[in-house]
Amino acid sequence: MRGFLYSVLWIVLLINLPGCGPGNNRTNGNSVSAATVVKGKIIPNVTCRKFYSVSYALFLPESYTTTRKFPVIIAFDPQGSGILPLEKYKDLANKYGYILMGSNDSKNGQDMNTSGFIIDALFSETSGRYAIDSTRIYVMGFSGGARIASMIGFYQGDVTGVIGCGAGFPSVSQPMRFRPDYISFAGNADFNMNELINLDKQLDQANYTHASILFNGKHAWPPAEIMENAFFWTEFCAMRKGLIPKNDSMIHTFIRLQEKILQKDKEAGDELSRQHHLVNLIRFVDGLYFTDDFRNALADVEKSSSYKAQEEQRKNLMAKEMDEQQQLNENFFVKDSDWWKRKIGSYNGRITAGKDSSDVRMCKRLKSYLSLISYMNYSRSLSSKDSVAARHAMIIYQIVDPENATLTRGDKGK
Repeated sequence: MRGFLYSVLWIVLLINLPGCGPGNNRTNGNSVSAATVVKGKIIPNVTCRKFYSVSYALFLPESYTTTRKFPVIIAFDPQGSGILPLEKYKDLANKYGYILMGSNDSKNGQDMNTSGFIIDALFSETSGRYAIDSTRIYVMGFSGGARIASMIGFYQGDVTGVIGCGAGFPSVSQPMRFRPDYISFAGNADFNMNELINLDKQLDQANYTHASILFNGKHAWPPAEIMENAFFWTEFCAMRKGLIPKNDSMIHTFIRLQEKILQKDKEAGDELSRQHHLVNLIRFVDGLYFTDDFRNALADVEKSSSYKAQEEQRKNLMAKEMDEQQQLNENFFVKDSDWWKRKIGSYNGRITAGKDSSDVRMCKRLKSYLSLISYMNYSRSLSSKDSVAARHAMIIYQIVDPENATLTRGDKGK
């Protein structure tokens, strides 16, 4: 089954989606064997038993024991920083009793054979080495890592669920072969937010088991308090399948949290957010809790004039943003630095004025998108030894995202 991955993975790998800056943050240090790992502490560099050139960061919860099986989440960071997602989510893993593995080797821009080899090596670790529940293997990724995780889940078929952050699926001509549980995360200032909103609608039409979390943030791994939704989701999906006993206390805790959020949405008059949270609440607890009251509330929101007006505004804004992204691409090597200063200055002015929060978020997404394509064009120009194009791309990068541009020049050299 895993061999099929090699035939389609190249589509992901040829789409370089850094979105997170350059470099490889792989943790250095001596590798350790399974015999030396400890509970409740991140081990930054564990060597795969059968593939010595591949390693991963590891976290075993304090409740870990070999007398029972534990769910595992295998994480893919676009820069190959296996320790980064573990540091962010180890407390959640400890709370819910999950093993975490973070790839130190998988990153954006790799060729097909390299990525396929890394994935095979990581999955070989899920059998025999740790007390892992083979029915509860999950993959998680951010940005390009999210596309890798989705490729594994929907084409490999060896995982129960996929947690995708900051990006959706790769462009693949073949139809998806498997139907893992899926949950996505996107910040409202993430340039891939609209992609994930559209993907959520497509999965709904195809009757996939899925949920979508939108939060106040940028293109980055979600904060831990937001990521806790993924643990609620995987637990509830496992309960529905009979893989674990139903936990009424956890279900009620989740519902109370969502009801507080819904009350805030109502007080703010944000019917889009209220509709989104009601949809998610139903998706999370359906089959585990009585949902008629939530469905009735959802129906009332969706037929209200305020919701319809806000939804129409969002559609128009999404279309406007797509057109703007296209213009940024078309003008990248055409317009001079003065034009780009005026363009980016316009975004900054609208963000500072803050008269329309939806427009402010769109401007932040457009700046983030321009930062991404600046970095990509800079990297490609360097690789092709086109110093003129590289210099032009770096100028735009420095205007739109001076902090990351400075780091890039330091990593790549002038």
